[in-house]
Amino acid sequence: MFIPLDDHPKTGFARYFSNGFRPLFTACAIQAIVVMILWLIYLGRGGAVTPPGWSMIEWHGHELLFGFVGAAVGGFLLAAVSKWVGRPPVSGAPLVVLVLFWLAGRAVTWSGLDNLAALIVSNTGYWILLACLVGREILAAGNRRNFVVLVMLLIMAGFSLAFQVGLVDRIHLLESQVLVIALMISLIGGRITPAFTRNWMMRRQPVSEHKPAQFGLWDKVAVGLSVLATLAWVAQAPSMFSGGLLILAGISQWVRLARWRGFASLSEPLLFALHLGYLWVGVGFVLLGLSAFVPALTVSAGIHALGVGAMGGMILAVAARAALGHTNRELKAGVIMSMSFLAIHLAALVRILAALIPNSAMMLLMLAGTLWVVAFVLFAARYLPVLFGPEESLSEALKREKGKVGVRS
Repeated sequence: MFIPLDDHPKTGFARYFSNGFRPLFTACAIQAIVVMILWLIYLGRGGAVTPPGWSMIEWHGHELLFGFVGAAVGGFLLAAVSKWVGRPPVSGAPLVVLVLFWLAGRAVTWSGLDNLAALIVSNTGYWILLACLVGREILAAGNRRNFVVLVMLLIMAGFSLAFQVGLVDRIHLLESQVLVIALMISLIGGRITPAFTRNWMMRRQPVSEHKPAQFGLWDKVAVGLSVLATLAWVAQAPSMFSGGLLILAGISQWVRLARWRGFASLSEPLLFALHLGYLWVGVGFVLLGLSAFVPALTVSAGIHALGVGAMGGMILAVAARAALGHTNRELKAGVIMSMSFLAIHLAALVRILAALIPNSAMMLLMLAGTLWVVAFVLFAARYLPVLFGPEESLSEALKREKGKVGVRS
C-alpha cells in the first residue's frame, strides 16, 4: 500500500515534520539506546542524577515507559490516525510543539531539576497534547471505533501526572503502565497483525482458504480478560484473584495469536516480527499471573516479558513497517533489521532468565541490556536515513511493483 503525497514539503525541515513518525521514531530509537547505556553504567558503577525523591529504578522505568514508549506511541498514532480517519497527518507547528514537549521532559528528568511544576508541564504535557492532537482527528471524523485509543492516552496522561506528583507507589504505577501498554498492544496489535498477514497472504495465494481468522469470539474473550486482569492489577486486588485473571488472559492471547497463521509468514521477517512480538503479551501475562502462586517466580519476569519482548519487539516491528510504508518503500526487513528483531527477542529471553536465576542476575542483566542496545542501534542504522530522507516517489514505487509482478509471471 502506498501513501499518496499530494503536497510535497519544499525543505528538509518541512519534510521531517510532515508526519509524526519521522521525529518521534527518531526520538524513540535514540532514547532506547541512551537510557539503556546509562542504566548499564549505573548497574556496573553506580552513581546517577535523578529528580528529587526518585530512585534510579524509578527513573529507569519512567524514561522507558513514558519517554521511549511515549515517543513510539506518538509516532505510530499520528501516522496511523490519518489513515483511520481519512485526513492529512498532523504536521508543522503542532508537531514541532509536541516534540519540544517530549524533549523538555527528557531535559527536566535527566537534569535532576528540583521543580515539580516543570516535571508535570513537560512530561504530562506531552501526553495531554498528544491526546488532544489524536482526539481532534478522531472527533473531527466522527470515528467512534477509535475512541478507545483516546481513552487510553488520557489514562497514560493520568499515570504520568500521578508519577510526577509522587502520591502513589511509583513502582506499582510503572507496573500498571506496563499492563496498560500491553492492553494497547492487544487492541491495536490485535487489529493490524492479522490484517497485514491476510493482505500478505492474499498477494501470494489469492485463492487460499487458510487465512487468519476474522475478529470473533476468541478475540473478544482475550481482550475482555486482558481488560479485567489489568483493572485487577491496577486496583491491587487480592493477588490470587488478579493472578488467576492474568493467567487466563495470557492463555486466551495465545489462542488468539494461533488463529492468525503466523508461521505462514516465516519467510517475511517484517511480518513475522509482529506475531513474535505479540506472543510475548501472553508470555508476560502468564508469568505475571504465576508469580502470585509460585513464590520463587518474581513479578520482574512477567513485567520484563511484556516490557522487553512485547513492547520492544512490537515497537521495532511496527516502527520499521510504518517508516517503510509511509515513505513508499518496499515492505522488506532486510538483513540489518532481521538481526535487530533477533537481538530484541534474545534480550527479552535473557532478561527473564535474570529474574529466574538470582546467582547469575548481574551477568544476565548486563547481557540483556547489551542486546537491547544492539537491537536499537541496528534499527537506527537502518532507519534514521529513511526517517530523515525523502520518500520514494509514487511512480518509482509503482514501477518496482510492476517489475515484481513481471518476474512472478
